[in-house]
Amino acid sequence: MQFHFSDKSRITGSGRPRSGNRRQKSKNRPIGFLIVAAAIVLVPFVSFLFTTNASSTKKDQRASAEPSQVTAPTDPATVGGKPESVTTVEVNVRRNDTFYTILDSLGVPAEEIVRIAGKAGGIYDLGRVAEGDRVRVTKVDGALERVEYLYDDLEGIVIERDDEVEGGFRAERFEVPYRIEEAAVTATIENSLYEAGIKSGAPPKVIMELSDIFAWDVDFSTDMRKGDTFSVLYETMVVDGEPVRVGKILGAEVVNAGERYVAIYYRDGSGQAGYYDLNGRSLKRTLLKSPLRYRRISSYFTNRRYHPILKRYRPHHGIDYAAPKGTPVEASGDGRVVFAGWKRGYGNFIVIRHNSTYTTAYGHLSRIKKGIKKGRRVAQGEVIGYVGSTGISTGPHLHYEVKVRGRLVNPLSIKSSPRRSLSGDELEAFLAVQKDVLAKLSSGTTLVAFNRSVPEKDERAAQP
Repeated sequence: MQFHFSDKSRITGSGRPRSGNRRQKSKNRPIGFLIVAAAIVLVPFVSFLFTTNASSTKKDQRASAEPSQVTAPTDPATVGGKPESVTTVEVNVRRNDTFYTILDSLGVPAEEIVRIAGKAGGIYDLGRVAEGDRVRVTKVDGALERVEYLYDDLEGIVIERDDEVEGGFRAERFEVPYRIEEAAVTATIENSLYEAGIKSGAPPKVIMELSDIFAWDVDFSTDMRKGDTFSVLYETMVVDGEPVRVGKILGAEVVNAGERYVAIYYRDGSGQAGYYDLNGRSLKRTLLKSPLRYRRISSYFTNRRYHPILKRYRPHHGIDYAAPKGTPVEASGDGRVVFAGWKRGYGNFIVIRHNSTYTTAYGHLSRIKKGIKKGRRVAQGEVIGYVGSTGISTGPHLHYEVKVRGRLVNPLSIKSSPRRSLSGDELEAFLAVQKDVLAKLSSGTTLVAFNRSVPEKDERAAQP
């Protein structure tokens, strides 16, 4: 992958007007023939040493910043009729590198490095350079002219010398031109959703997001069985023919125990986006299927369960999810905390009232998240505490209860109502999108749906 800029001449230095007061050449003074001859011989040699090995003076101290690529233009820019020596060095950041050590190894004065970092601070913290990132440095006649840092697959920052602004440098954010493609994969589950997804070629991020999309209908940790299937259509951002980032999931289908669940991504006329079922009903519901993402059910809802500590049979009107201590516990829905504290056998305990119908409770927490207290409003999916074994408990797990109009019910039987249903023109537009998505899902092959590139026009705002 390469850097892309809309103004190509600014990379090499050719064709760019320069401030006359910065590169004014001193007037020629009478000098002897021998001095002139020596200069003619030595200057190109010194320039060659610098351009071909910009970091050689500190090779031992800065080996990790050794340039991976050095390029020089064949048609150098000129100032006052004299050619300029333009050198570009691209560095792959390695472990323990910092922005300072990289530029220092390339001979950039410390005072300039500090000014550059300060100028870039409003856009990106250059102290966060990471292994694998790339930094490109351009020099003109040995003086730093431009620094380009790609801190993301699709974004970067460019710092360029400009004598007309305070500090002598200006910083701008840039975007890498990319193309969007769509890919569809289908898989049959043998052991787990994740394993099947990886074997099918789906990116890990896509597989994990499936559990969020279907969180109100399918518990991928406990519900999925061997022979279940899934298909997913998703976007990928492509740069120079290589996929660099996964975009949104456009559609998905899961068949679990013979029941089919479908999710179609749709953005309505007001710009509100979400996932809907085949009938245009939002997949988001009042309550999540489960308040934990990684767990297994260790005890089900029952009116008669033998308690391993109390040594007697008693009702167990909830679900116990076994999970490692410290596993985040999420609020099952939007609501207000009505209790947060210690409650006898429940240990650290939280109760949330979601509306006039639903109330949920969470017990045996190792701790309650800071700020979660009585009266606090919480959002669906917000972390409220962490799995533990407080109260009467034999090991780390979450005890989860649901009340419907004040009566305890089996949490696994809950299928709360959709938050929204499409109708009228919106439903008609959705059905057209649905038809297209389902056709692509059934193909199970990679599809190039459309291309989109970052506009050539440079609309970046300068940061003086």
